[in-house]
Amino acid sequence: MKMKVLLSFMTLAITLLVYSCGTQEATQTNTETAGNPEPEMGKGQKLFINNCIQCHNIKKDKIGPKLEGIIARWDNDTARIHAFIRNSQEVIKSGDPRAVKLYDDWNKTVMTPMPHLSDGDIDAILEYINKGVE
Repeated sequence: MKMKVLLSFMTLAITLLVYSCGTQEATQTNTETAGNPEPEMGKGQKLFINNCIQCHNIKKDKIGPKLEGIIARWDNDTARIHAFIRNSQEVIKSGDPRAVKLYDDWNKTVMTPMPHLSDGDIDAILEYINKGVE
């Protein structure tokens, strides 16, 4: 009986933890219309902080996997990375081997969908991650 209660509590805690990763509103800055464009690294860092840091770290696993080397792990296919970031569940359902492996390796935990991120936003985040700055 105690084991059932403990498992139920742990499942609830993990679910709430995963859910909380995506509840923060993302702030986006349109650098083209702002009249004062900021460098890509500044944009990537801000987007990383507003959208990723709750669950990810660049150099260490956190709630989600570390992001260092993400482009190489996805065979340099940024289109697949974009699709996964926007809707990991859809990419997993499509049978993408990397997405399925991530899902299995992380106890069938799905990433919070980020459909609000543009290709440029995701590329800026990837550039920031690639620099290894945090």
